[in-house]
Amino acid sequence: MNFPLATAALNSMTVQQMVELIRPKLKRVIIILNNKGGAGKTTTTANVGGQLATALAAAGSSKRILCIDLDPQGNLGLDLGYQGRTGDDQGQSIINVVEGTGPLHVIRDVRPNLDVIPGGKVLKRITASIIGTRSMDPGREIMLSLAQAIAEISDDYEWILIDCPPNIVDLQYLAAVAAEYVLIPVCFDQGSIQGLEGVSDVFEASARLNPSLTPLGVLLFGFDRTNLRKVKNSEGEVIGVREIGFLAESRREITEVLGDSGIPILQTVITRAVKVARECRKRGKTFTELADLTAGEDWKEHSRRHQLNLSVESAETSAIEIEEVTAEIIKRALELEAEAHA
Repeated sequence: MNFPLATAALNSMTVQQMVELIRPKLKRVIIILNNKGGAGKTTTTANVGGQLATALAAAGSSKRILCIDLDPQGNLGLDLGYQGRTGDDQGQSIINVVEGTGPLHVIRDVRPNLDVIPGGKVLKRITASIIGTRSMDPGREIMLSLAQAIAEISDDYEWILIDCPPNIVDLQYLAAVAAEYVLIPVCFDQGSIQGLEGVSDVFEASARLNPSLTPLGVLLFGFDRTNLRKVKNSEGEVIGVREIGFLAESRREITEVLGDSGIPILQTVITRAVKVARECRKRGKTFTELADLTAGEDWKEHSRRHQLNLSVESAETSAIEIEEVTAEIIKRALELEAEAHA
């Protein structure tokens, strides 16, 4: 059967048949989730999505990356620079999908090979929309609606990343039912670590409609660079880094929280770079794009004129970290994919 599905075909299917039909279309959907705000979810979505799209464009691939914003704050639009522009419906198409009144609205070519489905303040209506739709159509499995809508367009995309909001259960549940993998950014504060513990509730809630949801790993986000020490060999060459202080302590604490869950902590750490993050959001640039900008000949004059204290090195460091963590994320996902098909 081909996508999109006709209404008659949908009505004739059981929930289990629908799940079995759409799951193969969702094998490369990753949700970025933590119940704590400010844990780095949106920054991770924008920068990993941007990095993957850049790689596809450089390879001359016709495949694309899709980023979906499920957060009513809509900050993905700030990070990628499309907020308030033509096509930014502030999440209306996601509500339409839930209510069964329309398809997902895709903004094409936010970057070469990168598309987005915008979120924003309209998503605050999600719970009311679900309740209202259930009252009008009690037989419909609403929590499959986003998964079905993504499945209908998934053939166009190599990877699909979904930025989830903190503490909005209905949106988290919709995302979890539509995903194959969960990436969990954890920031340096205790609240972010506690937010990690709440992620298990999402797994439990989505298990009936998505038993294949798999943890991709925990991403340590926003830790101080002073907690990383260079490791040198006898000749003085840098051969690695060693975690110390609060970062090392946090990795141990998170490992204890994870227990025997089998969820790994990614090796790459995204270190705190407040000035870089501020400039990125202000300009609608990814870390890599800002690093390219700061390396330009006129950056020093621009920085002097606008009193910007942002070095080329700090922007470049953030860009390198995103490149490394993107490679680690995809390597892990492909390993899990290979295991599933073994």
